[in-house]
Amino acid sequence: MKARLLAICFFLFSLSAFSQSPLINEIAQKLNDYYQFYPKEKIQLTTDKDVYAPEEIVWFSTVITNSAGQLAKPTSPKYHVALYSSNGVLISSDTYQTKAGVMKGDLLIPSGLAEGKYALVAYTDLISKANEAFCKLISVNPRDKDAVRVIETERPPFLVPGRSFNYSFLVEEMDGSPFKKEKLEYELFDGDKLILDDKVKSDGSGKVSLEITIPQKNYSSPLSMKIFSKRNELNYSTILPVKNQKMDIQFFPEGGTLIAGTQQKMGFTVFDEMGNPLSITGDILDQDGSKVQTIKTLLPGYGISSITAERGQKYSLKLTSALGENQLFPLPDAQDGLMMTITKTDQEFIYANLVQTDDQSSMLYLVANQRGSVVWASELEMSGPARLKIPKEQFPEGISLISVFDENQQVLARRMIFIDREDDTHIELSTPDHLKAGEVFKFGLKANVPEDADLPIVNLSISSMQEKLNWPYKWNNWLLVNSDLEKVIPNLETLMSKENIESTMNHILVANQLKNFNWDEVLNFDPEREQTKYHQSGLSGQVVNQENEPVPNAKVSFLNSQNMKILHLSTDENGEFYQQAIESDQLDNFVIKAMGPDGNENLRVRFEKSLSEEIKVYVINFIQSNADLAPAQYSSEFYRDNTFLFSEKAEAPKQKTEPAYKKYLQSATSLLDVIKMIKSFRLDGDLIIFPGGTNSLMAQDGALIVIDGQKMGTSASVLNTVSPLDVESINISTNPVDIQRHTGLNSVGVIEIETKRGKSIEVAEREDVEDIHQNGYRVARDFWLKKSEKPIMQPTTLFWSPAVRINPSGQSEFEVMASQVVGKFIIQADLIDLDGKVTSVSKVIEIMPK
Repeated sequence: MKARLLAICFFLFSLSAFSQSPLINEIAQKLNDYYQFYPKEKIQLTTDKDVYAPEEIVWFSTVITNSAGQLAKPTSPKYHVALYSSNGVLISSDTYQTKAGVMKGDLLIPSGLAEGKYALVAYTDLISKANEAFCKLISVNPRDKDAVRVIETERPPFLVPGRSFNYSFLVEEMDGSPFKKEKLEYELFDGDKLILDDKVKSDGSGKVSLEITIPQKNYSSPLSMKIFSKRNELNYSTILPVKNQKMDIQFFPEGGTLIAGTQQKMGFTVFDEMGNPLSITGDILDQDGSKVQTIKTLLPGYGISSITAERGQKYSLKLTSALGENQLFPLPDAQDGLMMTITKTDQEFIYANLVQTDDQSSMLYLVANQRGSVVWASELEMSGPARLKIPKEQFPEGISLISVFDENQQVLARRMIFIDREDDTHIELSTPDHLKAGEVFKFGLKANVPEDADLPIVNLSISSMQEKLNWPYKWNNWLLVNSDLEKVIPNLETLMSKENIESTMNHILVANQLKNFNWDEVLNFDPEREQTKYHQSGLSGQVVNQENEPVPNAKVSFLNSQNMKILHLSTDENGEFYQQAIESDQLDNFVIKAMGPDGNENLRVRFEKSLSEEIKVYVINFIQSNADLAPAQYSSEFYRDNTFLFSEKAEAPKQKTEPAYKKYLQSATSLLDVIKMIKSFRLDGDLIIFPGGTNSLMAQDGALIVIDGQKMGTSASVLNTVSPLDVESINISTNPVDIQRHTGLNSVGVIEIETKRGKSIEVAEREDVEDIHQNGYRVARDFWLKKSEKPIMQPTTLFWSPAVRINPSGQSEFEVMASQVVGKFIIQADLIDLDGKVTSVSKVIEIMPK
């Protein structure tokens, strides 16, 4: 074997000097072209705390980095931050202007928002797939004085259909006293289907025991349980796994292909249908059913094993763990080809082995890239097993991909590699351990920064420990690894705090792949074709059969229910089609049918979702995958020490009749859906047309939308700016007299919406909502100005500053007043360098009663 190494610079122009390797230059050029057209940005967001009461403000800071995770001038001119409910309903959103470095913002939690888990979502205009948006889990807890706390005492590890299990819990009032002899209800759901419900009563000590027997059937996902009371003192939810629930297990041979006749590492991931990571054990069986070896997960969701697959054999994994017992999963077929393994890394080199199943000499090309940047490349002529020492110095921190190509630019093997650079930056916090409520205290921040380094930015906050939850997606986890991976690694913060992180991470990375990266898309990228596709308007979709397989040459018909005209087209070889004459928001006006070339009409037509629709689905899946996390419940000690924070539930005014649509507003149904419940309509583009309300055949207008007496025009998109929970009443009329109160030009109808805020707005509240937009962008409120205006506002956040500049001396001191809230508080400091690396430190201080 002879090898010839090429030193590829970080920048594309340096590649042209290596004319002796045109293939590598061509791959690098295609990589550059692809990311020039689809540039990547990462956005991360952190908040002052994790638990909020309605009408509190979420103070957040955001960072936008390039694809390599470095702080850089953002390409996107703006970014969006939105709050979604667990069922994907958009509660509120704002658009902010981007700038380099750390940006600050805020979002008001609407009044009356129900208790539960919500997702704070941040994304820029550059994202093309929903999973590139950043999601942070937050909780809303109204801090109700009459609320009831649930403490689980016994729960089954999983449910077995047809068998009885006991689920027990204690219910206690906020002060810790038992919730005696009270009636409660519970419901058990399989997805959206209710399978069990019953009424129960707590005993004299507040204990409740449920005997659960679920129906005998197959279940695809864990079951969700809701425990509640009629008077709404209790609103608790949890999930219960089912023994025979479906598992999602994927296999990842190291290098990408299971190579026949060689010992090879193989990673695998294990998640349930809701996206929760699971731990399992199982046996690898050959096609005769004989056990080859036993495997198990290394940590929840992830496992690594070695396997020698014989040519022509079929292998499968049979689960032996109680959860999922006897379920079978086929392994990939063993093939001839090239195997690449990463054996170890040290301070200078990455050690890789290449093994080919044939003995023929061949020319191979190795390219290492971090998204759009080629960081290292090599070409070698290989005639047998090879061991490579890849220089590590050119690899940036984080995840890079090493790929092996043949002379036809076919990918033969690929492997992710993680590099951990030693960090010379350290930060220290000096604070008092104890202080009294209302006391002014000082805390110091010291950063040891190398002399030649730029002064870093520090994100600082002090919040009550009761409102800091150990939930996934903390800032530094996302920055370093999880934002690049298809499957999130759980408990990454703990994992990355251990020694030998490179060895651990490079072991685990076998069982994963890069998010939204595909060499086929890059190498076959055609800028002109993509440009045409990018500017096309219309509707794209695919026809599939009952097995979810694409159906080529299928006939698709679109019947317009308004004018009865029919449009026809055929699918291509991938079952896909494009209809330029129809926009996605016009689909409700069409009846769509598909028929295969064999006359089969039992087919399904599915359409590409818009980005907003994809984000909604992504948010639902994100919250659902964290359904097993404990809800935010305040401890009895915290309640007893801070009763002034908790308020009594307001008595609802008695009404003779309550409009039916009101309950849908309370469940945060979209306003468009609520309006349709009141009066049926159709959408013509972005206009709401009520039956009989067309002006003429040639021109028509939509219903006029009036919010709090202000005419907002006829575009239905304006309804997205109002949370259903903020709506007091809705009145819809097609009576000309009502219409002419607002305009004499509209003959379609009027939708009058009165918001709760619109009924009586205090001067102070008007100041909060006015003059906070400039040139179409939201202007962030000032935390300290709000603190001085309303000292009692958000008393559990004592300090928040998203971009503290360290003094040239490396030391800074801050003075802050403790609130009247008693308990433990966390001082959190996140130092961010120019490479996007976060160094975090925290310290707990305790505030004592006066």
